[in-house]
Amino acid sequence: MSVHYHYGEFPPRNLDWEVLTTPLACASDALARYDSFLSIIPNSEVLVSPLMVQEAVSSSKIEGTRATANDVLMYEAGDENFNPAMHDDIREVVNYRIAVNAAKKLMDEIPLSGRVIKFAHSLLLKNVRVRFKSPGMYRKEPNWIGTRESKIENARFVPIHPDKLEDAMATWEEFVNESTIHPLLKISIAHAEFESIHPFLDGNGRIGRMIIPLMLCSNGILTYPSFYLSEFFEHRDEEYQDRLLAVSRDNDWTGWCNFFLSAIETQARKNTRKANQIFQLREQVISDLFNKTKSANVSVVVNALFEKPIFSSSDITHTEGINPKTARRLLDVLKGLGYIIEIKRPSGRRAAIYYFPKLFEITEGQYTL
Repeated sequence: MSVHYHYGEFPPRNLDWEVLTTPLACASDALARYDSFLSIIPNSEVLVSPLMVQEAVSSSKIEGTRATANDVLMYEAGDENFNPAMHDDIREVVNYRIAVNAAKKLMDEIPLSGRVIKFAHSLLLKNVRVRFKSPGMYRKEPNWIGTRESKIENARFVPIHPDKLEDAMATWEEFVNESTIHPLLKISIAHAEFESIHPFLDGNGRIGRMIIPLMLCSNGILTYPSFYLSEFFEHRDEEYQDRLLAVSRDNDWTGWCNFFLSAIETQARKNTRKANQIFQLREQVISDLFNKTKSANVSVVVNALFEKPIFSSSDITHTEGINPKTARRLLDVLKGLGYIIEIKRPSGRRAAIYYFPKLFEITEGQYTL
């Protein structure tokens, strides 16, 4: 039997605080440690930017895309030999990153709202296979969660009816911006409610996951909206879907919040380890490169190097504040030191493509070529 949206049960009225107190404290502590670490290291936004690639890939993979981080990074570096059949998948991942960054920027001017969400959605669906599914607009027709071939009567979950959608999103927006409940619980509840409403014809999962780091930042929990949960949800997708379903079927908001807080704690600890490893690697590369060259431009080149583990030489040589000739010389030294590997030689006007295996190993957990 289909589960239908929980009319009249948002926001939840009876959370079990005895169940949630310890998970809430653990998640808060883990996030505080993550944010504290990022606040004391230089160029923290640059250092965690490779994690954004992983987030975009994981969030898109949950929705069925097959593109890997390799595929995306090679495409962005200018590789002309990628599989054309992967173009739409890669484009969806690239759009995810564009949408997140654009939403961050817009939220410097206005709070999280329908305007922000619709703007991000319009960018997410731009020039991809689902671009005809009303990008930037709430749906005007029913939808459901199940196989594409299934009928609504056989759906696993039926979101809110479109006639009720605008009012539901207005209530959601009011909760997001005015609720005084603990911020982590507010974010947990807001995510579940957004996914339950399912306001768009496509892209709801990805937009819902984008909302998490945006709210972490806007609620003052993180200095930068650089924390993502898609990796956790991807590896626990069945439980993720079951917990969301239980909100509408059983009014089990406490169970959902408990699961969400566990995700926050687990991913915060993992991201802290990764950020620390990236920082230690950066310090090592700077030291080795400076000892070899004595160049005053070492930090500029290394910062650019850490933005992504597969890159075009022009990404470095066009970096502001450094002479292209100097940048090329430092790249050659980095290659000699074994930090980067040339995987595509320059040809005509096409720049060389390099691979930074130690950074990739940290962000992806493995060497992949």
